[in-house]
Amino acid sequence: MSLSRLIRPLEHPGVVSAERRTSVATRSIPTQVILPVGASLTEAVAEALEGLGATSGQVELLEGFLSRVSYCFPALCDDGSAAASYSSTHEAVVPARLISGSATVGFRDGKRFAHCHASWFDASGEVRGGHLWPETIIGPGPVQALVHALDEVELISDTDPECQLPIFTPHRRPSHNLEPRGSVRAVMSRLAPGVKVDTAVREIMLEHGFERASVAGSLGSLVGAVLHRGDSVLVVDGPATEVTVTGEFDLRDPHGPVTRLSGMIIDRFGTVHAGDLVKDETIVACTLELLVEEVTQ
Repeated sequence: MSLSRLIRPLEHPGVVSAERRTSVATRSIPTQVILPVGASLTEAVAEALEGLGATSGQVELLEGFLSRVSYCFPALCDDGSAAASYSSTHEAVVPARLISGSATVGFRDGKRFAHCHASWFDASGEVRGGHLWPETIIGPGPVQALVHALDEVELISDTDPECQLPIFTPHRRPSHNLEPRGSVRAVMSRLAPGVKVDTAVREIMLEHGFERASVAGSLGSLVGAVLHRGDSVLVVDGPATEVTVTGEFDLRDPHGPVTRLSGMIIDRFGTVHAGDLVKDETIVACTLELLVEEVTQ
């Protein structure tokens, strides 16, 4: 199956870097936490990481409630200054019940910063999703989350010269000396525009000797998206879609490797799609913050 005529890399206005993937090998400590009612989502996930002795990490939002959801979704850029843009800010009908989400937590200009995508049922029962702004508040119940605290990694957001948007990139830093019990080998990466996500995961696994691995707490944007639908596929409209990505990879059998990526996709109309992504049609639009963790059991 080839859909490359439909899914093509975006052409961004800025300077194209020769480096298309920035990766830092590290250890990750996945820990389930409860994020408290009344806190901003950004502050709550940052405090959860710090409570584990880390400063940066990836977070999976599992379930819970939000009393305010300030968000946007992808949009066309009418003036041609960028390949894709954001919609105006929307406010959800609350309280909202989380379906799922992912966040990258680190720093921008020396201050706490988070990049978060999520989907939810709003108070009217409609499924909504988008890129959450810092004004998002937890409540009336708590949020259950799985925090992947990263050792030896600082995630720094800066304006990317190529796509002209704020982008998180991993940087190596001295070890936090996190508790080794429960930790797993991991690689944190930033994927640049045009990179295929499933190809990048396989390359990372081969480079670091991971026979089996999971993708967790990962998010960014794809050029549209192609999802399996029985014997057919669903092609989600671009030019960019907000995504969260999970997956399972097993390369032990070279004749039958398991390479499965699933995604929650938010298109430029604010519609939420979900399902398994079609292999080799997972092209990054602007960026993807990718956490690959070794599976040994």
